[in-house]
Amino acid sequence: MKFSLILAAAMVATASFAAQAQHSHKPGAAAHGHKAAGETHAHKSPHGGVVRTAGAYHLELVQQAGEVHVYLLDGKEATMATAGTTGSVMMLTTAGKTSTVALTPAGDHLVAQVPAGTTVRTAIVSLKASGKSLSARFEKLDAAAKTSKASAAYTCPMNCEGSASDKPGSCPKCGMALVKKS
Repeated sequence: MKFSLILAAAMVATASFAAQAQHSHKPGAAAHGHKAAGETHAHKSPHGGVVRTAGAYHLELVQQAGEVHVYLLDGKEATMATAGTTGSVMMLTTAGKTSTVALTPAGDHLVAQVPAGTTVRTAIVSLKASGKSLSARFEKLDAAAKTSKASAAYTCPMNCEGSASDKPGSCPKCGMALVKKS
């Protein structure tokens, strides 16, 4: 228990250098004029997640049922290929527990599995891309997840758990097309 608290405190302290702002936007939304502390520009969010500056790049974190998706974005916030990119996510849960999970490639992004029944509060993403080390800290993810679930307009007609989405697409569990809620 004590070790877990010390590890959580260390995680918070070591990542404080990443003082850039995080923003949550609707998919495809234009960047707004608001800049948070530490940022030199506003962000847009191409996949509906939270975007953070990581050196000359950006990282976007999107939470889905039991998973964390990480997109590598260029300086203009366009999605970049992740071939050869490796990394991990250190997660602090709402229960105060920490865990580090490897990111695995999944098309144009990387995915980490979140332990069942876990609500992530803070995530620190560390990547090695094109020979560069990148990292970004994402905070208050538990609050963002609640907002995201409340605004979901599409769901699986089979009512699969974790299928709620704010945009059309297919169910991550069964593959059926999502339908608009009435």
